Amino acid sequence: MNIGIVLSWLQDFHQQIYRNFLADDALQLILGGFQNTLVIFFFGAIWAFVLATFLTYLHINHKWQWLYRPLQWFVATIHDVPAVVLMMFFYYVVFSGSWNGVVVSIIALGVYTSGTLTKLFKIHIHQVGKEQYESGRMLGFTSRQIYRLIVLPQAIKNMLPLIVGEMKVLLRATSYAGYIAQKDLVKAVDSIRAQTEDVFLPLLFISLLYLFLSWLIAKVFQLLYVKFFSHD
Repeated sequence: MNIGIVLSWLQDFHQQIYRNFLADDALQLILGGFQNTLVIFFFGAIWAFVLATFLTYLHINHKWQWLYRPLQWFVATIHDVPAVVLMMFFYYVVFSGSWNGVVVSIIALGVYTSGTLTKLFKIHIHQVGKEQYESGRMLGFTSRQIYRLIVLPQAIKNMLPLIVGEMKVLLRATSYAGYIAQKDLVKAVDSIRAQTEDVFLPLLFISLLYLFLSWLIAKVFQLLYVKFFSHD
């Protein structure tokens, strides 16, 4: 009797798996949404690092303060706006709904994330002791060489754990792409949920997948830390 119950449960579970993830276009929806999520995250992260590096450079180079101050004010201000609102503003107002949703998501989330990254860069660069600058000058380094060879490696080492946290925030923010008519992973799974009227499995699946991706991000940065800084 118990074996029959177990077999019946396994059969029902198999049917639910098939109905939610394999039947009709479910698998194509999931793969397409997963691809869009990864693209938004990866290129959004690159765009955020580029912007943050540029703003930090302007901050360090005093002759560019006239440009740095308004840009920093802009980035810091929009960072106080919810990411989903910023994405909708970029999509519907700035680009009038004419640009691809993935591209707009990359631009908006990159700008949003760059605000926090810029703060991290600035704080940890200023935390490098003055003696490090003096040592560089005694070795005959230029200001650019001091920052590139001495200051930045130490700053990056110290802020790497905080960058991991910010990358996880960026990953979760990719789920807002559905608000601008773009099929990301969450939107794809929600479409399947609406079709099958099954709540548990789709939500469990998306939760486990995001947990795995968050773990993977932490693992990648951990490997980078071991490769470049563990010998210090």
